[in-house]
Amino acid sequence: MKIGVLGTGQVGSAVGGKLAGLGHDVMMGSRDPQAASRKLPQLRVGTQAEAAAHGAWVVNALPGEAALVALRTCEIDGKILIDIGNYDSAVDQPIVEPLGQAIQREHPKVRLVKTLNSVSAHLMVDPAALGKRHSVFIASNDEAAKREVTSLLQSMGWQDIVDLGDLGACRAMEQLIPLWMSLESKLGGPHFNLAVVRD
Repeated sequence: MKIGVLGTGQVGSAVGGKLAGLGHDVMMGSRDPQAASRKLPQLRVGTQAEAAAHGAWVVNALPGEAALVALRTCEIDGKILIDIGNYDSAVDQPIVEPLGQAIQREHPKVRLVKTLNSVSAHLMVDPAALGKRHSVFIASNDEAAKREVTSLLQSMGWQDIVDLGDLGACRAMEQLIPLWMSLESKLGGPHFNLAVVRD
């Protein structure tokens, strides 16, 4: 499948590399394609608009404020958009409108699926590295898109995918970030995740 990944930081690079390793035709989108190409020589890199045009699916791996600006320059109508972003400011101030819902409002024809936003980059692409069963959350207004993204998550190694329903769950998902930051500080690093324990 052709997938455009917007963002070449730690998260975007990890996700793009994993998707390419699974056999997908990936193009990374960067504000500075030349610099990103030097950092990611194994991946094809273009502008953010070029990566979005390349993909039948698009992954948003940009932080909230940058994502909203970048997506306004991209042709994404009708495509599945996997939003794994969070606002930079989520730790310091309350979220007025969750990022997932803000993107869906600005791009009503996008088939947006929110997932992976509360997981460390290295565990997003290798959940087995933790050595224990742990959870990833998913939400979307589009049930068919959610099923397709669930299959992609399974191909990446995820076993416990918790469906939180529609994009009304974005607020809860994104407000996990202050907890995540506190845990990272307390535990001395990002090698952890949350697990939903069921009866």
